Amino acid sequence: MQPRSHAAGQQQQQGENGNGSSRNYLHHHHSPSWNSSSASARRHLSPNNITTASASPASPTNANSPRPTSPRTTPVHSMVRERSLHRDEGTTSSSRPPSIRSASSYGRPLNRLMHNAHTRRHSSYSNFSTMSETSLPWTTRDIGFNAISGVLNDPAKRGQTVVKPSKADVPPVPHASITKVRPSDFDNYLEHIGPVFDRYQHNKLNDEENNALTSPVISPYGSLHNILDTLDESSLPAHQRRSGRNPYGQMLSSESLALLDNVAPEPTPRELPMLENVPQIFFDPDFQLENPRTFDAVCEGADIIGNSGPNPPVSTNSILQEKLSYYLDTVEVHLIREIENRSSSFFEALSNLQALHQQTLDCVSQIHTIRQKMKEIQATKCNDGLQVVRLQVRRRNLERLQEAIRIIKEVRAAQPMIQVLLGQGDYFAALDLIDETHAVLEDNKKAGVIDLKQVRALANFSTQLDEMQKAVGIMMQHDFLSILLSDLSYQIETIDFDKAKERILDHAKLPRSPPQPREDVTDEELLERLMPSTVGLIRTDMFMQTMQGYRERLLTEIKEIVRKKYPAVSPTDEPGQNSPARQLRTMPFDSFFKMLLDVFIMLIRAIQRAAVYHKILSQLVDKCVIDDEEKKKDMKKESSDIVFAAADLAHVRCAKLIGFRSEQNAQLNPTDFYRLASVMRTFIQQCESYCERTCFGLRGTVLSQQKAFIDHFHMERVKQEAQLIENEQWVASEVPSDFQRIVDRICDGSVSSLAQEDTAPPQKQEEDRRSTKFLIVHGTSYFVVGCSLLIIKMFEDYLRCIWNLEGMTTDIMQKLVELLKLFNSRVCQVILGAGAMRSAGLKNISAKHLALASQSVGIMIGLIPSLKECVRQHMPAKHTVLLSEFDRILKDYQEHQGEIHAKLVAIMNERFSVHVKAMQVIQWDEEDESGKIPNNYMETLVKETMTLHKVLSKYLPHQNLQSIMSEVFKSFTTQLSQEISKLSITTESGKDRLAKDAAYFTKRLSSLNGIDPPSDAVVNAVNEISTSA
Repeated sequence: MQPRSHAAGQQQQQGENGNGSSRNYLHHHHSPSWNSSSASARRHLSPNNITTASASPASPTNANSPRPTSPRTTPVHSMVRERSLHRDEGTTSSSRPPSIRSASSYGRPLNRLMHNAHTRRHSSYSNFSTMSETSLPWTTRDIGFNAISGVLNDPAKRGQTVVKPSKADVPPVPHASITKVRPSDFDNYLEHIGPVFDRYQHNKLNDEENNALTSPVISPYGSLHNILDTLDESSLPAHQRRSGRNPYGQMLSSESLALLDNVAPEPTPRELPMLENVPQIFFDPDFQLENPRTFDAVCEGADIIGNSGPNPPVSTNSILQEKLSYYLDTVEVHLIREIENRSSSFFEALSNLQALHQQTLDCVSQIHTIRQKMKEIQATKCNDGLQVVRLQVRRRNLERLQEAIRIIKEVRAAQPMIQVLLGQGDYFAALDLIDETHAVLEDNKKAGVIDLKQVRALANFSTQLDEMQKAVGIMMQHDFLSILLSDLSYQIETIDFDKAKERILDHAKLPRSPPQPREDVTDEELLERLMPSTVGLIRTDMFMQTMQGYRERLLTEIKEIVRKKYPAVSPTDEPGQNSPARQLRTMPFDSFFKMLLDVFIMLIRAIQRAAVYHKILSQLVDKCVIDDEEKKKDMKKESSDIVFAAADLAHVRCAKLIGFRSEQNAQLNPTDFYRLASVMRTFIQQCESYCERTCFGLRGTVLSQQKAFIDHFHMERVKQEAQLIENEQWVASEVPSDFQRIVDRICDGSVSSLAQEDTAPPQKQEEDRRSTKFLIVHGTSYFVVGCSLLIIKMFEDYLRCIWNLEGMTTDIMQKLVELLKLFNSRVCQVILGAGAMRSAGLKNISAKHLALASQSVGIMIGLIPSLKECVRQHMPAKHTVLLSEFDRILKDYQEHQGEIHAKLVAIMNERFSVHVKAMQVIQWDEEDESGKIPNNYMETLVKETMTLHKVLSKYLPHQNLQSIMSEVFKSFTTQLSQEISKLSITTESGKDRLAKDAAYFTKRLSSLNGIDPPSDAVVNAVNEISTSA
């Protein structure tokens, strides 16, 4: 806390009285010029001489006379110097420069500089106060003995300038009603502060007891503190008691000072002049008076030499000196005030430093004593014991050194032993010795014996051991690959190709049979041979590297197997003339098929052996690798990947081989292509069963060649069918038993029965070759023509394609639908469109032709649902929506058949129109000279109708016959009735003639078998004729 002086306390007390008369302002005395008294005054204002400094007014006429001083004059309370002339507050200052006017001349009180000048601030150097002590009220005892105020102010004489305020100066205070305070109002406060105060009292008593037990501290301030210590503080007021805030600086009150010396109270300090009156240029950090501009600014542009201006140089210099002295005094006064405010903290810090210095000296003395005692103890008691300890440590170090040397000797001796073991081929013993040596190099460091890797003799020994271990791994890798590849070569060389071909062809004859089960063959002898090298590779951590080498060698063997089967190229042939691709394209299919079988058999055996090796290696890995499941999994996966890589490469090479003959294979006959496709499918299935993955290298080639074959196959069938329909003579043909068997199988909905070859005895086959007149479809007999038989045979070919070419059902179904549409459209063109008259040379399209066309269309209508069912059995589930094409084509065939039947009715209507014209020219009322009954027109009409019935009853089913004849009879009776009603018959003879024709029409047509007779509408029409006679 910052201490305050007694004079400052009086100033604060007078300032709180409520009137402004108690305030003292600085009274500056100015003179037109300064003299030597100014310098004397500045010397008296110095901190060393300020206690005796005083000022008295000087005569204005004698400005240069020295100022009288007195050692007992009134002290300068506000730390400012008084001027030689007393300034009248009421006079104007226009004759003086503005820069030297006092603060009061501008209406600004100087006491604003004194705001909080004596406020208490906690000193950072005083750390002996407690929180409870800092909360105590401030007293005059807190003032330090060595404060600046105590040095500057004379305590023996009171100030003479203090004027007591009169009653007129004190303004009246209005009466204030003070609320009566009851003791109970302090209960809450007492309850809250009681425990804290008790704790404070307890701590304070403990501190006093501790201080009583310790020796008294000699005060650095002499007998004054001793006198104050003898005073009874309990008899003094609270503000006069000793404060605990400053343990080193003793504070004095005005009463205690009066006991020692009769010190008058200091007058109220005057307010300081404003620091803003000093121009800002003096505070510039770069202030240099040598600078002309700076010098001119300081002189305020005055002519100090006297070259120009109305004022003489002496007067100008005096005024300028007055200003500069005023600026200097203002800064000095503020500086003294700042020193005064900080003097208490300075002396407190000085006291603290003195105490710390004394404590430091005591500590140094004690440290010196302790060191002397430690030297004596070390010389008498410790040296011998430490020597024993040193010897024990040395012994242990020597033992460790001996052990390290022994280990180094053993490690160095291991290298020649490893070389000997490798020379003898004892790889496992060499590996054991290498592992033991590695363990010695690592474990000694862990055991704390010595780090052998730091020994120069063994600096590169660990690397040498690694190289030896790697050499062992390379030897075992060579043995491992030699065993596997020699076994593979032996297995391929000892293949019995005849049995292998028979086995693969037998399996290929069953296109829809499941793949052959994998032969889990484990070669125990091979397992025993591979075990040492496999274990060694795992121990040397070279198993994965060896598997990479095994992969490369195996893939090389696969490539060689395919390459060796390529056709040989003569060295004399020109480049490109007889290249392998060219020779493969020109090779007959049987030769190519035989070569392909050999390649497939060898590749299947190689992949089978790779699968056996994988199984053996998996067993060995399970035995050797126990703890590391992740490592075991990676090893097995690497072995499995090798089998798949071999199978995939085999498929790629075979795809390339087969791809050379893509055009030739597409033009093969179905039997050869089915053989080729089935063999390729068998090869793919067996390879995938061994590698347990799907291989796509050959599947794409097979699929593309199957599509090319189907396109060529369909194109050939379409050409044959279109040509045969155009050349068809529409004559009923006999139906061989083979075609009836095909229809029966289609109706059964079994495609597999169509793919099977006839295996019946020769006698049975001879009987089956007998032909029949009708083709039976679902119990209905049909007459057939040549184009119908051909398309039935094509149905069998397409269904066999579905059976033999797996995965091509959707494409074949689309081709089959195209074939059905072609047959329907071409039949319509040649019959209903009369195209047969041009293409087949027919004279006309008769009812027989229409009937046979209806029969052919009827066969298709009966077979389309069965074809749909056969295709559905092999159609993928996601493609079954495409089967709706069969429903649409069936509807087209039904409409086509209806158009053929309508065509027959239309032909008969045309013939009826011709005969009606003949009937219209007859003179019915005249006598018939020929006497023929019936007339020619009716006889011809009935004859043609009966002929139509005869033809249709032969070729059409009864249902179709009944439908057509009913339409014809209905048309005839309707038209005849209308024509008879139009005739003009007036005689009975004419009516009788017409009645005979009508009776003939009805009687003859009613005699037709299997159909309903015509109605009596014609006879009734004749009877309705009325005659005039």
